[in-house]
Amino acid sequence: MDKFEFKVNGETFFADQQAVDAAVLLQIAFAGKAIGEDPDKTGYVLRVPDSDVTFVSGQVVDLDKYNVFRAAPEKGAPFA
Repeated sequence: MDKFEFKVNGETFFADQQAVDAAVLLQIAFAGKAIGEDPDKTGYVLRVPDSDVTFVSGQVVDLDKYNVFRAAPEKGAPFA
């Protein structure tokens, strides 16, 4: 079975499917300690570096197209 690689905040993870809800990616990143707070309790956004593309829970991410992200709470300071 193929695994689909993605990175969150510099950490590498794998998903079982190529098209995955952003909430699933955030939970995998939380379990792997790439983000510090439970994304189910603190809303997080996945940002594609050097792009205006973002994903939040409920949006499907195509890991063939986007697979490197910075994750941050939805309410907070933007990345510099």
